[in-house]
This record gives sequence, C-alpha cells and structure tokens, in this order.
Amino acid sequence: MVSRRAYRRVSVNEIDREQLLELAKEHGNPGTVLGLDIARNEIVACLRWGQDHFERPWKIINPKETGVLVELCELLKSHCTGFRIGLESTGTYGDVIRYALSESGISVQRVSGKAVSDYHEIFDGVPSQHDGKDAAMVAELVAHGKGTLWPFATLSEHEQILRHQVFRIDAFRKQQTQWLGRIEALTARHWPELTSVLKLTSVTLLNLLATYGSPAKAIADPKLAKTLRLWGKKYLKEEKIAALVLFARTTKGLPMNASEVSWMQELAAESLRCHREQLACDKIIKEQVASDPVMQRYSDAVGAATLAVLWSEVGDPVAYSSAGAYLKAFGLNLKERSSGKRLGQLAISKRGPAMSRRWLFFWALRAVQRDELKGWYEAFIQVGNGSSSGEHRKMKGLTAMMRRLCKSLWHARVHNKLFDYSLVISGMPPRGRRRRRKAAKKAA
Repeated sequence: MVSRRAYRRVSVNEIDREQLLELAKEHGNPGTVLGLDIARNEIVACLRWGQDHFERPWKIINPKETGVLVELCELLKSHCTGFRIGLESTGTYGDVIRYALSESGISVQRVSGKAVSDYHEIFDGVPSQHDGKDAAMVAELVAHGKGTLWPFATLSEHEQILRHQVFRIDAFRKQQTQWLGRIEALTARHWPELTSVLKLTSVTLLNLLATYGSPAKAIADPKLAKTLRLWGKKYLKEEKIAALVLFARTTKGLPMNASEVSWMQELAAESLRCHREQLACDKIIKEQVASDPVMQRYSDAVGAATLAVLWSEVGDPVAYSSAGAYLKAFGLNLKERSSGKRLGQLAISKRGPAMSRRWLFFWALRAVQRDELKGWYEAFIQVGNGSSSGEHRKMKGLTAMMRRLCKSLWHARVHNKLFDYSLVISGMPPRGRRRRRKAAKKAA
C-alpha cells in the first residue's frame, strides 16, 4: 500500500455488493482477512485478499452501522474459503461487533496491540500510525498466522456473579486505599500519636475518626473509653484504650478547625463504607467458590478472593498447555534486552491483566511469611551486595515468589492435587548470582 491515497476511507454504505462479489470470485482465497480497528464511535475495516492485495479502508459508525458490516462479512464468508476477522486486544469497544460476528459463525482472531505497534514501519516503511493503517496491519498479521482464535463466550451465571464481585471488591479496595492515604496525612498533622496505637486500617480507628473527627471532640466525650470498648470488643486491650484517651488529651498535633474536622469525618466514613462493601463482596465470593468443587479445593490454601480474581481474569489453569503459558497470561513471563557486551536485566513483561498481578503480589506477601517459604525468601534477599541488596532484592524475591506460586497452582490443578506450599520451591537450585554476569565481568 504505497499509493498516495491508499488509506482514504470509504463509507461502508457506499460498498457495491455486486462489485465486492466479483472481487471475491477473482481474489478470494484462504488468505482473505478483514482487519478491524475499533474506537468508541467508529470502526475502520481493511480487507486483505491475499498476496498483499488490499482494498481501501471502510468507515463504519459504531454501533449504528455495525449491522451493515456484519452483512458484508457474511457475504464474504459465503464466497471466500477460510474468511477471518482480525481485532486488536484492546478495551471493550469491540465486544459488540465480536458478539455479532461470533453469532454469525465467522471466525474472529485476536492480535496483540504490541505486535501491531511494532509492525508500523515494517508494514510500509513509514513509522506513521493511524486507524486505516492499523486495520491493514491487523489483517496482515492475521494472514501471517499471528492471530489467536477469539470467539465471544457467554459466561455462566456462576461466572457472572463471581466476576461482578471480583470487580467490586477490587474497586472498593482501591478506593479505600485512597481514603486511607488522605487520613494518614491528616492524622500526621493533627493527631500524630494515633497511628502508634492503632493501625490505619483498624475499624476502631476509623470509627473514632468518623464519630469525633478530632482529638478535642473525642476527649470532650465522657464516655470515650466505654465507646472504644464497644468498637474494639475483646480485640482492643485496656492498655490501648488508656493510651488513646491519654493521646487525645495530650496530643502534639495542630488544632483542627470545623472544616478540617468535617473532612476527617467524611474520609473515615467513606473508608468504613468501602471496608463494609469489601466484607460483603468477600462473603458472596466465598459462597460462590464453595459451590464450585474445583475452586473449593484450592480456596483454603490460596484464599477465596485471590482465587476468584485469578479464575475470572485468566480462567481455569487447566485450559493452558503449560505452566509457562499460564505465567504469560498474567504477564509474568520474563523479557530481556541484551546487545553485545551489555547484558540487560530480566524483567516480567506485564502484558497480562494488572488486577491479577496486584492480587498475586498480595498472595506472595502472605506466602513468604509461612514457615515453608520464609527461609527461602530470607536467603534470596541476602544474595548480592551494594545496590543489589535491600529493598531491590525484596521486590525481586516477591516477583520470583509470584511466578513460583502460579506454576505450583497450575501443576496442582492439572494433576488434580491439593496445593502444597512445601512444593513451591521444591527442586529449586540455591540462589546465587547469574553465571553469565560473572563471565561478562571476567571478560571485561
């Protein structure tokens, strides 16, 4: 496509069906692919007949004219053997057209957005990027076998409920994190002693701030100690209650005006609301996991909420051909950039869903505190010196643990065994510096 106006779009309503059929009879073959670049309000389609012969891009108003596009695809399917549709794996804007195409029995394939981005200059020798060119590149990549089957699958009622609650619990957790960050800033200014007695996530602390908002209002209540006992129940010791009362009276924090007190109460109330919503979501998730015989086997070891996130985001591990494929679905496969004497560091690709990696990170944090894995983790972070030690090694250790946990879960599921933490690091060689780095240093 080197013509000056090769990418000029044609409205889908202006396509002559008789002429399209003639072209299909002349050029139609198993290599015929229609690439789609989908935006919120517009779809750009580019038809590739095979042998690098392209039609001008079609312009489709989304969703007003998607029916016309489906009709044209059905027409092409009836005259072109092995006709396929290619889509980028971005967002949810393509779900409507993907559903319609799947219902019509047309093969839909997914192409990585990164693959399309990297193909810009290879495609026509120009590093430009626009919708018409993107649609043509999607078609080209599918024709060269770089696509993956992507039929629209309707979720079962159980899967829909689980996915809904997964989205809710993750959203409320992120909201609560934001509220707690603001609360931490205000308490550091006006009541700095408070977090030395109770954790910022403590329900008692949040109730205290939502009810009173300031140490002055708290100490003005003669029933403060009794109220704290009511909130903390048996979990709040008398020493902490006495400390809270004392710090409310003798705090070194700045005095709070009415607006600051009101804002503190709002923040604490919102944080409590998010906490309650998370508990409600967690209850429903546990019920749904318990109703699934497969998931129920791993819920105690992994955690019901974490397991639900993993199942909802990437599916059942048994659907993957290998542990490496399962890791790649999460974006935990390793990438490297090395050239000549420069040996780049290995890092995870992060190509999978971010939500699943976030929950895997929390799972790894819990796992390294277990007796079976604590020794390995402590030995891992001690390897190296200088910039390779400390916090950097801790993060690398947690990332390595995330990978090992995913592999262990895949093996347990595929071989129909219970998840065993003692097997997570079984057979792993002792930690040490990478040999190739030692060889590179000797050569230098």
